[in-house]
Amino acid sequence: MNQALTIRHDLGDVVLRPSGQVNRERLEKMIRSTLDQYLEEDHVPANMVHDAAKRRHGDHYQTAGYYLCLYRQRAGLTQAELAEQTGIRQHHLSEMEHNKRPLGKTNAKKLANILDCDYRKLL
Repeated sequence: MNQALTIRHDLGDVVLRPSGQVNRERLEKMIRSTLDQYLEEDHVPANMVHDAAKRRHGDHYQTAGYYLCLYRQRAGLTQAELAEQTGIRQHHLSEMEHNKRPLGKTNAKKLANILDCDYRKLL
């Protein structure tokens, strides 16, 4: 059985119990490098991200249509594919994404089931 490898770092201690044979020195160097890179990253405040998204999406930002489009893209589906899976016409999905048609609770639940999200985000 391999012994635990403990790496002490400013972000915290990392304890690994490698399964099988590994080059412990190489593994430690790789983990330290990754942790160091994290410390060097520029962290962007959430309000800057939201402001940029609001400028980009305008009045549609954080609406039901915005979330429908976002979740659909996250699922890697086209409107046509989502329409086929839900039985909702593709034209209606387009109108829903552009906030020209309300989703309704029944459609929101149907879509959320396919898109793996909370249906209330789509209302």
